[in-house]
Amino acid sequence: MLNLKWIIKTAYLALCCLIAIGAVQATPLTTEQITAVDWHEGDKQLSGAGRSYSYAAAYISWPTDKMGVWIDKNMTFLGEHPFAELQVSSAHTGKSLNWPVTELVKRIGRTELPTIDLLLHGQNSKGNSVFHSKESADSKAPTLTITTSTGNIIESSAVMDTYLDSSTYRSLGHSKNLKAGSQNVTLLQFRKPKLTANEDIVSAELRLTVKKQYGSGNIGVFWLANQAEKPDQLADFESRQIIFKEDFSDSNWAANWSSLDRRSLAEQATAPQRPDNTALKVEFNPSQNTALNLVLLLKSIQDAEPEALYFQYDLYLNDNWLATKGGGKFPGLAGTYNRAGWGGRSADGTNGWSARGQFGDTVKSDDKFNNSTPLGFYAYYPDNGQNHGAAMYWNTGSNPIKPGEWYRITQYVKLNTPGKPNGVLKAWVDQQQVFERSNIRFRDTSDLKIERLWLNFYHGGVAKPIQQMELYIDNVILATE
Repeated sequence: MLNLKWIIKTAYLALCCLIAIGAVQATPLTTEQITAVDWHEGDKQLSGAGRSYSYAAAYISWPTDKMGVWIDKNMTFLGEHPFAELQVSSAHTGKSLNWPVTELVKRIGRTELPTIDLLLHGQNSKGNSVFHSKESADSKAPTLTITTSTGNIIESSAVMDTYLDSSTYRSLGHSKNLKAGSQNVTLLQFRKPKLTANEDIVSAELRLTVKKQYGSGNIGVFWLANQAEKPDQLADFESRQIIFKEDFSDSNWAANWSSLDRRSLAEQATAPQRPDNTALKVEFNPSQNTALNLVLLLKSIQDAEPEALYFQYDLYLNDNWLATKGGGKFPGLAGTYNRAGWGGRSADGTNGWSARGQFGDTVKSDDKFNNSTPLGFYAYYPDNGQNHGAAMYWNTGSNPIKPGEWYRITQYVKLNTPGKPNGVLKAWVDQQQVFERSNIRFRDTSDLKIERLWLNFYHGGVAKPIQQMELYIDNVILATE
Protein backbone atom coordinates (compact mmCIF):
# COMPACT_ATOMS: atom_id res chain seq x y z
CA MET A 1 0.00 0.00 0.00
CA LEU A 2 1.31 3.41 -0.90
CA ASN A 3 2.20 5.65 1.98
CA LEU A 4 -0.62 8.19 2.52
CA LYS A 5 1.79 11.03 3.27
CA TRP A 6 3.65 10.30 0.04
CA ILE A 7 0.38 10.40 -1.95
CA ILE A 8 -0.63 13.71 -0.37
CA LYS A 9 2.81 15.20 -1.01
CA THR A 10 2.79 14.05 -4.65
CA ALA A 11 -0.69 15.46 -5.22
CA TYR A 12 0.34 18.77 -3.66
CA LEU A 13 3.40 19.04 -5.90
CA ALA A 14 1.31 18.22 -8.98
CA LEU A 15 -1.19 20.92 -8.03
CA CYS A 16 1.63 23.45 -7.61
CA CYS A 17 2.93 22.56 -11.08
CA LEU A 18 -0.51 23.04 -12.61
CA ILE A 19 -0.87 26.40 -10.89
CA ALA A 20 2.56 27.46 -12.13
CA ILE A 21 1.75 26.40 -15.70
CA GLY A 22 -1.48 28.35 -15.59
CA ALA A 23 0.31 31.39 -14.20
CA VAL A 24 2.78 31.57 -17.09
CA GLN A 25 0.31 30.71 -19.84
CA ALA A 26 0.26 33.57 -22.30
CA THR A 27 -2.88 35.67 -22.58
CA PRO A 28 -4.36 35.66 -26.10
CA LEU A 29 -3.83 38.92 -27.96
CA THR A 30 -6.62 40.96 -29.47
CA THR A 31 -6.20 42.27 -33.01
CA GLU A 32 -5.65 45.75 -31.52
CA GLN A 33 -2.61 44.35 -29.69
CA ILE A 34 -0.98 43.14 -32.90
CA THR A 35 1.19 45.27 -35.14
CA ALA A 36 2.94 44.75 -38.46
CA VAL A 37 6.59 43.77 -38.68
CA ASP A 38 8.87 46.15 -40.58
CA TRP A 39 10.65 43.75 -42.92
CA HIS A 40 12.08 43.59 -46.40
CA GLU A 41 13.18 40.66 -48.54
CA GLY A 42 16.31 42.56 -49.60
CA ASP A 43 18.21 42.41 -52.87
CA LYS A 44 21.79 42.74 -54.05
CA GLN A 45 21.88 46.43 -53.05
CA LEU A 46 19.56 46.44 -50.02
CA SER A 47 20.10 44.30 -46.91
CA GLY A 48 16.79 42.82 -45.85
CA ALA A 49 15.63 40.20 -43.37
CA GLY A 50 18.18 37.86 -41.82
CA ARG A 51 18.59 35.96 -38.60
CA SER A 52 19.20 39.11 -36.52
CA TYR A 53 17.38 41.88 -38.39
CA SER A 54 13.95 42.05 -39.97
CA TYR A 55 15.24 44.96 -42.07
CA ALA A 56 19.02 45.14 -41.94
CA ALA A 57 19.46 48.30 -44.04
CA ALA A 58 17.26 50.21 -41.58
CA TYR A 59 18.79 48.38 -38.59
CA ILE A 60 15.40 47.09 -37.43
CA SER A 61 16.14 44.07 -35.22
CA TRP A 62 13.91 41.13 -34.52
CA PRO A 63 12.41 41.94 -31.10
CA THR A 64 13.50 38.63 -29.54
CA ASP A 65 16.47 36.31 -29.86
CA LYS A 66 14.44 34.05 -32.16
CA MET A 67 14.56 34.16 -35.95
CA GLY A 68 11.38 36.02 -36.80
CA VAL A 69 8.27 36.77 -34.75
CA TRP A 70 4.79 35.38 -35.10
CA ILE A 71 1.31 34.99 -33.70
CA ASP A 72 -0.17 31.48 -33.52
CA LYS A 73 -3.70 30.11 -33.94
CA ASN A 74 -4.48 30.84 -30.28
CA MET A 75 -3.43 34.47 -30.81
CA THR A 76 -0.37 33.85 -28.67
CA PHE A 77 2.87 35.70 -29.32
CA LEU A 78 5.53 33.14 -30.35
CA GLY A 79 2.98 30.38 -29.72
CA GLU A 80 3.37 26.80 -30.92
CA HIS A 81 0.03 26.16 -32.63
CA PRO A 82 0.04 26.94 -36.38
CA PHE A 83 -3.00 28.15 -38.26
CA ALA A 84 -2.30 25.39 -40.79
CA GLU A 85 0.15 22.49 -40.92
CA LEU A 86 1.20 19.94 -43.54
CA GLN A 87 3.64 17.07 -43.48
CA VAL A 88 6.23 17.31 -46.24
CA SER A 89 8.25 14.31 -47.44
CA SER A 90 10.49 13.46 -50.38
CA ALA A 91 7.42 12.11 -52.17
CA HIS A 92 6.24 15.71 -52.57
CA THR A 93 9.32 16.81 -54.53
CA GLY A 94 8.21 18.69 -57.64
CA LYS A 95 4.62 18.90 -56.42
CA SER A 96 2.54 21.76 -55.08
CA LEU A 97 1.15 21.75 -51.54
CA ASN A 98 -1.82 23.76 -50.32
CA TRP A 99 -2.13 24.98 -46.73
CA PRO A 100 -5.70 25.92 -45.69
CA VAL A 101 -5.16 29.39 -44.21
CA THR A 102 -8.75 30.65 -44.21
CA GLU A 103 -8.87 31.48 -40.50
CA LEU A 104 -5.56 33.33 -40.63
CA VAL A 105 -6.42 35.39 -43.71
CA LYS A 106 -9.84 36.27 -42.27
CA ARG A 107 -8.21 37.55 -39.08
CA ILE A 108 -5.73 39.66 -41.00
CA GLY A 109 -8.58 40.92 -43.16
CA ARG A 110 -10.33 42.29 -40.09
CA THR A 111 -7.33 44.45 -39.19
CA GLU A 112 -6.05 47.74 -40.59
CA LEU A 113 -2.78 46.07 -41.61
CA PRO A 114 -2.09 46.72 -45.32
CA THR A 115 -0.63 43.31 -46.24
CA ILE A 116 -0.95 39.60 -45.50
CA ASP A 117 2.33 38.50 -43.90
CA LEU A 118 2.99 34.82 -43.24
CA LEU A 119 5.77 32.87 -41.55
CA LEU A 120 6.51 29.16 -42.05
CA HIS A 121 8.73 27.02 -39.86
CA GLY A 122 9.25 23.39 -38.94
CA GLN A 123 7.13 21.84 -36.22
CA ASN A 124 9.17 19.64 -33.86
CA SER A 125 10.92 17.83 -36.69
CA LYS A 126 14.36 17.60 -38.24
CA GLY A 127 13.18 17.66 -41.84
CA ASN A 128 14.04 20.60 -44.08
CA SER A 129 11.94 21.76 -47.02
CA VAL A 130 13.11 23.76 -50.03
CA PHE A 131 10.38 25.57 -51.97
CA HIS A 132 10.43 27.63 -55.14
CA SER A 133 10.50 31.39 -54.47
CA LYS A 134 8.92 34.15 -56.55
CA GLU A 135 12.21 34.37 -58.44
CA SER A 136 11.33 30.97 -59.97
CA ALA A 137 8.88 30.51 -62.84
CA ASP A 138 5.48 32.11 -62.20
CA SER A 139 3.77 28.73 -62.11
CA LYS A 140 5.94 27.68 -59.17
CA ALA A 141 5.97 30.96 -57.21
CA PRO A 142 4.24 31.16 -53.80
CA THR A 143 0.56 31.86 -54.40
CA LEU A 144 -2.35 32.86 -52.20
CA THR A 145 -5.83 32.02 -53.51
CA ILE A 146 -8.80 33.71 -51.85
CA THR A 147 -12.44 32.90 -52.59
CA THR A 148 -15.04 35.48 -51.56
CA SER A 149 -18.74 35.35 -50.75
CA THR A 150 -19.58 36.76 -54.19
CA GLY A 151 -17.81 33.86 -55.91
CA ASN A 152 -14.81 36.00 -56.78
CA ILE A 153 -11.53 34.03 -56.89
CA ILE A 154 -8.48 36.20 -56.22
CA GLU A 155 -5.11 34.60 -56.95
CA SER A 156 -1.96 36.55 -56.17
CA SER A 157 1.76 35.84 -56.10
CA ALA A 158 3.96 36.89 -53.22
CA VAL A 159 5.18 40.49 -53.46
CA MET A 160 8.04 39.68 -51.08
CA ASP A 161 9.54 36.39 -49.97
CA THR A 162 12.72 35.27 -48.28
CA TYR A 163 14.02 32.80 -45.78
CA LEU A 164 16.11 33.13 -42.65
CA ASP A 165 19.07 30.85 -42.04
CA SER A 166 20.59 30.33 -38.60
CA SER A 167 24.05 29.90 -40.15
CA THR A 168 24.33 33.35 -41.75
CA TYR A 169 23.57 37.01 -41.09
CA ARG A 170 22.98 37.65 -44.81
CA SER A 171 19.59 38.43 -46.27
CA LEU A 172 18.56 35.85 -48.86
CA GLY A 173 15.56 37.45 -50.55
CA HIS A 174 17.07 37.34 -54.04
CA SER A 175 17.40 33.55 -53.93
CA LYS A 176 15.31 31.24 -56.12
CA ASN A 177 14.78 29.09 -53.03
CA LEU A 178 12.75 29.32 -49.86
CA LYS A 179 13.63 27.07 -46.93
CA ALA A 180 11.64 26.03 -43.88
CA GLY A 181 12.55 23.54 -41.18
CA SER A 182 14.57 23.23 -38.01
CA GLN A 183 17.21 25.77 -39.10
CA ASN A 184 15.19 27.93 -41.48
CA VAL A 185 12.14 30.19 -41.46
CA THR A 186 10.25 31.38 -44.55
CA LEU A 187 8.66 34.84 -44.75
CA LEU A 188 5.94 35.69 -47.28
CA GLN A 189 3.99 38.84 -48.05
CA PHE A 190 0.86 39.16 -50.21
CA ARG A 191 -1.25 42.16 -51.07
CA LYS A 192 -4.47 42.44 -49.13
CA PRO A 193 -7.45 42.08 -51.51
CA LYS A 194 -9.82 44.99 -51.94
CA LEU A 195 -13.32 43.71 -51.19
CA THR A 196 -16.66 45.41 -51.73
CA ALA A 197 -18.79 46.46 -48.77
CA ASN A 198 -20.83 43.24 -48.76
CA GLU A 199 -18.02 40.90 -49.79
CA ASP A 200 -16.38 38.55 -47.30
CA ILE A 201 -13.54 36.05 -47.43
CA VAL A 202 -14.90 32.49 -47.59
CA SER A 203 -11.70 30.49 -48.02
CA ALA A 204 -7.97 30.95 -48.53
CA GLU A 205 -5.16 28.59 -49.55
CA LEU A 206 -1.42 29.08 -49.61
CA ARG A 207 0.32 27.15 -52.40
CA LEU A 208 4.04 26.37 -52.44
CA THR A 209 5.92 24.07 -54.80
CA VAL A 210 8.44 21.69 -53.26
CA LYS A 211 11.85 21.88 -54.94
CA LYS A 212 13.75 19.54 -52.63
CA GLN A 213 13.01 17.77 -49.37
CA TYR A 214 15.48 16.47 -46.80
CA GLY A 215 13.89 14.01 -44.41
CA SER A 216 10.27 14.36 -43.41
CA GLY A 217 8.80 17.18 -41.39
CA ASN A 218 5.73 19.20 -40.59
CA ILE A 219 5.68 22.81 -41.81
CA GLY A 220 3.33 25.18 -39.99
CA VAL A 221 1.96 28.54 -41.12
CA PHE A 222 1.84 31.43 -38.64
CA TRP A 223 0.95 35.11 -38.75
CA LEU A 224 4.10 37.14 -39.28
CA ALA A 225 3.33 39.95 -36.83
CA ASN A 226 4.49 41.49 -33.58
CA GLN A 227 2.77 42.24 -30.31
CA ALA A 228 2.17 45.96 -29.99
CA GLU A 229 3.91 47.70 -27.14
CA LYS A 230 3.03 51.13 -25.89
CA PRO A 231 6.31 53.04 -26.02
CA ASP A 232 7.43 55.17 -23.13
CA GLN A 233 6.54 58.81 -23.74
CA LEU A 234 9.08 61.29 -22.45
CA ALA A 235 7.58 64.30 -20.70
CA ASP A 236 8.91 67.79 -21.26
CA PHE A 237 11.64 68.75 -18.85
CA GLU A 238 10.75 70.94 -15.91
CA SER A 239 12.77 74.13 -15.47
CA ARG A 240 14.36 72.76 -12.28
CA GLN A 241 15.87 69.88 -14.30
CA ILE A 242 17.56 71.97 -16.97
CA ILE A 243 21.21 72.80 -16.33
CA PHE A 244 22.17 74.01 -19.82
CA LYS A 245 20.33 75.46 -22.84
CA GLU A 246 21.59 76.61 -26.22
CA ASP A 247 19.44 77.91 -29.08
CA PHE A 248 22.29 79.50 -31.08
CA SER A 249 20.55 82.88 -31.07
CA ASP A 250 23.65 84.64 -29.73
CA SER A 251 26.07 85.72 -32.45
CA ASN A 252 28.87 84.73 -30.07
CA TRP A 253 27.32 81.32 -29.32
CA ALA A 254 30.71 79.58 -29.26
CA ALA A 255 31.59 81.45 -26.06
CA ASN A 256 28.98 79.34 -24.23
CA TRP A 257 31.00 76.19 -24.88
CA SER A 258 34.33 74.86 -23.61
CA SER A 259 36.00 74.26 -26.97
CA LEU A 260 35.32 74.41 -30.71
CA ASP A 261 37.57 72.52 -33.12
CA ARG A 262 38.96 74.93 -35.75
CA ARG A 263 38.19 72.37 -38.47
CA SER A 264 34.47 72.62 -37.74
CA LEU A 265 32.23 73.74 -40.61
CA ALA A 266 29.40 75.33 -38.65
CA GLU A 267 27.66 78.69 -38.63
CA GLN A 268 24.62 80.40 -37.18
CA ALA A 269 21.70 80.36 -39.64
CA THR A 270 17.95 80.78 -39.91
CA ALA A 271 16.28 77.52 -38.93
CA PRO A 272 14.55 75.78 -41.88
CA GLN A 273 10.75 75.83 -41.54
CA ARG A 274 11.22 78.00 -38.42
CA PRO A 275 11.77 81.49 -39.85
CA ASP A 276 11.68 83.15 -36.43
CA ASN A 277 14.37 80.85 -35.01
CA THR A 278 18.09 80.56 -35.45
CA ALA A 279 19.92 77.24 -35.56
CA LEU A 280 23.43 75.94 -36.06
CA LYS A 281 24.07 74.88 -39.65
CA VAL A 282 26.61 72.04 -39.89
CA GLU A 283 28.28 71.19 -43.20
CA PHE A 284 29.68 67.80 -44.20
CA ASN A 285 32.26 68.31 -46.94
CA PRO A 286 34.02 65.71 -49.14
CA SER A 287 37.36 67.28 -48.25
CA GLN A 288 37.32 66.13 -44.61
CA ASN A 289 35.64 63.83 -42.07
CA THR A 290 34.94 66.42 -39.39
CA ALA A 291 31.84 68.57 -39.71
CA LEU A 292 31.61 69.81 -36.11
CA ASN A 293 33.57 69.07 -32.95
CA LEU A 294 32.11 71.12 -30.09
CA VAL A 295 32.56 70.30 -26.40
CA LEU A 296 30.92 71.43 -23.19
CA LEU A 297 32.67 70.28 -20.01
CA LEU A 298 30.15 69.66 -17.23
CA LYS A 299 32.46 71.22 -14.64
CA SER A 300 32.22 74.49 -16.55
CA ILE A 301 28.53 74.81 -15.66
CA GLN A 302 28.35 73.07 -12.24
CA ASP A 303 30.64 71.99 -9.44
CA ALA A 304 30.41 68.22 -9.83
CA GLU A 305 30.21 65.91 -12.81
CA PRO A 306 26.91 63.99 -12.85
CA GLU A 307 26.38 60.23 -13.07
CA ALA A 308 23.04 60.43 -14.91
CA LEU A 309 21.97 62.99 -17.48
CA TYR A 310 19.55 63.70 -20.35
CA PHE A 311 20.80 65.31 -23.56
CA GLN A 312 18.26 66.68 -26.04
CA TYR A 313 18.51 68.53 -29.35
CA ASP A 314 16.46 69.23 -32.45
CA LEU A 315 17.79 67.75 -35.70
CA TYR A 316 17.00 68.68 -39.30
CA LEU A 317 18.63 66.92 -42.26
CA ASN A 318 18.87 69.08 -45.37
CA ASP A 319 17.51 67.86 -48.72
CA ASN A 320 21.03 67.07 -49.93
CA TRP A 321 21.67 64.67 -47.04
CA LEU A 322 23.10 61.33 -48.23
CA ALA A 323 25.07 59.21 -45.77
CA THR A 324 27.20 56.45 -47.31
CA LYS A 325 30.16 54.16 -46.68
CA GLY A 326 29.18 53.15 -43.16
CA GLY A 327 27.82 56.44 -41.81
CA GLY A 328 29.47 58.18 -38.91
CA LYS A 329 29.16 59.90 -35.54
CA PHE A 330 26.51 62.17 -34.04
CA PRO A 331 26.49 63.96 -30.65
CA GLY A 332 26.34 62.33 -27.25
CA LEU A 333 27.60 62.26 -23.68
CA ALA A 334 31.04 61.03 -22.69
CA GLY A 335 33.70 60.70 -20.04
CA THR A 336 36.85 60.41 -22.13
CA TYR A 337 39.07 62.65 -19.96
CA ASN A 338 41.28 62.90 -23.06
CA ARG A 339 42.46 59.34 -22.37
CA ALA A 340 40.08 56.78 -23.91
CA GLY A 341 36.69 56.33 -25.51
CA TRP A 342 37.32 57.54 -29.07
CA GLY A 343 39.55 56.94 -32.09
CA GLY A 344 40.38 53.32 -31.27
CA ARG A 345 41.39 54.16 -27.69
CA SER A 346 39.52 51.29 -26.05
CA ALA A 347 37.80 51.61 -22.69
CA ASP A 348 38.99 49.35 -19.87
CA GLY A 349 36.73 50.56 -17.06
CA THR A 350 39.27 52.97 -15.59
CA ASN A 351 40.44 55.20 -18.44
CA GLY A 352 37.24 56.56 -20.03
CA TRP A 353 34.00 55.83 -21.87
CA SER A 354 31.69 57.46 -24.41
CA ALA A 355 28.15 57.17 -25.79
CA ARG A 356 28.05 59.35 -28.87
CA GLY A 357 25.32 59.12 -31.45
CA GLN A 358 25.71 57.08 -34.61
CA PHE A 359 24.23 57.40 -38.09
CA GLY A 360 24.14 54.68 -40.73
CA ASP A 361 23.92 54.74 -44.51
CA THR A 362 20.87 56.45 -45.98
CA VAL A 363 18.37 53.78 -47.04
CA LYS A 364 17.31 53.56 -50.67
CA SER A 365 14.24 51.35 -50.89
CA ASP A 366 10.67 51.04 -52.18
CA ASP A 367 8.88 51.62 -48.88
CA LYS A 368 8.52 54.06 -45.99
CA PHE A 369 12.23 53.80 -45.16
CA ASN A 370 13.30 55.25 -48.51
CA ASN A 371 15.68 58.18 -47.99
CA SER A 372 15.76 57.63 -44.22
CA THR A 373 18.92 57.49 -42.12
CA PRO A 374 19.20 55.05 -39.19
CA LEU A 375 20.36 56.53 -35.87
CA GLY A 376 21.81 54.90 -32.78
CA PHE A 377 24.48 55.01 -30.10
CA TYR A 378 28.19 54.54 -30.76
CA ALA A 379 29.54 53.50 -27.39
CA TYR A 380 32.96 52.76 -25.96
CA TYR A 381 32.74 50.56 -22.86
CA PRO A 382 34.84 47.62 -21.61
CA ASP A 383 32.51 44.82 -22.69
CA ASN A 384 31.70 45.99 -26.21
CA GLY A 385 33.90 43.29 -27.73
CA GLN A 386 36.19 45.54 -29.77
CA ASN A 387 38.81 48.27 -29.55
CA HIS A 388 36.52 50.75 -31.25
CA GLY A 389 32.99 51.75 -30.32
CA ALA A 390 29.99 49.45 -30.66
CA ALA A 391 27.03 50.62 -32.75
CA MET A 392 23.63 50.09 -31.12
CA TYR A 393 20.89 51.24 -33.47
CA TRP A 394 17.50 52.53 -32.40
CA ASN A 395 14.17 51.22 -33.64
CA THR A 396 12.85 54.19 -35.59
CA GLY A 397 10.41 52.13 -37.64
CA SER A 398 7.44 54.21 -36.52
CA ASN A 399 9.23 57.48 -37.31
CA PRO A 400 12.09 57.10 -39.82
CA ILE A 401 14.52 60.03 -39.87
CA LYS A 402 14.27 61.78 -43.26
CA PRO A 403 15.42 65.08 -44.78
CA GLY A 404 13.11 68.07 -44.63
CA GLU A 405 11.67 67.44 -41.15
CA TRP A 406 12.60 68.48 -37.63
CA TYR A 407 13.06 65.69 -35.09
CA ARG A 408 13.60 66.02 -31.36
CA ILE A 409 16.36 63.63 -30.30
CA THR A 410 16.78 62.77 -26.61
CA GLN A 411 19.50 60.57 -25.16
CA TYR A 412 19.93 59.43 -21.57
CA VAL A 413 22.95 57.98 -19.83
CA LYS A 414 23.07 56.59 -16.32
CA LEU A 415 26.47 55.29 -15.35
CA ASN A 416 26.73 51.91 -13.68
CA THR A 417 27.66 51.19 -10.11
CA PRO A 418 31.44 50.74 -10.48
CA GLY A 419 32.17 47.17 -11.55
CA LYS A 420 28.52 46.18 -12.04
CA PRO A 421 26.72 45.82 -15.40
CA ASN A 422 23.77 48.08 -14.56
CA GLY A 423 24.48 51.18 -16.63
CA VAL A 424 21.61 52.54 -18.71
CA LEU A 425 21.29 53.96 -22.23
CA LYS A 426 17.95 55.24 -23.51
CA ALA A 427 16.83 57.21 -26.54
CA TRP A 428 13.67 58.94 -27.72
CA VAL A 429 12.65 60.46 -31.05
CA ASP A 430 9.91 63.07 -30.77
CA GLN A 431 9.41 61.99 -27.14
CA GLN A 432 8.72 58.35 -28.16
CA GLN A 433 11.17 55.79 -26.79
CA VAL A 434 13.17 53.97 -29.46
CA PHE A 435 15.95 52.30 -27.45
CA GLU A 436 16.81 51.02 -23.98
CA ARG A 437 19.62 48.96 -22.49
CA SER A 438 20.17 48.60 -18.77
CA ASN A 439 23.08 46.15 -18.49
CA ILE A 440 26.13 48.18 -19.50
CA ARG A 441 29.39 48.35 -17.56
CA PHE A 442 30.84 51.74 -18.41
CA ARG A 443 33.29 51.93 -15.51
CA ASP A 444 35.00 50.12 -12.65
CA THR A 445 35.87 53.26 -10.70
CA SER A 446 33.82 56.15 -9.34
CA ASP A 447 36.44 58.53 -10.75
CA LEU A 448 34.75 58.21 -14.16
CA LYS A 449 31.61 60.30 -14.50
CA ILE A 450 29.79 62.22 -17.23
CA GLU A 451 32.55 64.64 -18.11
CA ARG A 452 31.31 66.25 -21.30
CA LEU A 453 28.59 66.90 -23.82
CA TRP A 454 30.22 66.12 -27.13
CA LEU A 455 28.64 67.62 -30.25
CA ASN A 456 30.63 65.47 -32.63
CA PHE A 457 29.43 65.34 -36.24
CA TYR A 458 31.87 63.16 -38.14
CA HIS A 459 31.67 61.07 -41.33
CA GLY A 460 33.40 57.72 -40.85
CA GLY A 461 35.42 55.75 -39.74
CA VAL A 462 37.77 56.60 -42.47
CA ALA A 463 35.50 57.37 -45.42
CA LYS A 464 34.68 60.99 -46.18
CA PRO A 465 31.25 62.06 -47.45
CA ILE A 466 30.75 61.63 -51.19
CA GLN A 467 29.07 65.02 -51.55
CA GLN A 468 28.49 68.23 -49.65
CA MET A 469 25.49 67.96 -47.34
CA GLU A 470 24.14 69.90 -44.40
CA LEU A 471 22.12 69.47 -41.27
CA TYR A 472 20.82 71.88 -38.64
CA ILE A 473 20.65 71.54 -34.86
CA ASP A 474 18.76 73.67 -32.37
CA ASN A 475 17.45 73.79 -28.80
CA VAL A 476 20.24 71.87 -27.11
CA ILE A 477 19.33 70.93 -23.53
CA LEU A 478 21.07 69.11 -20.69
CA ALA A 479 18.72 68.01 -17.91
CA THR A 480 18.97 66.04 -14.69
CA GLU A 481 16.53 63.40 -13.49
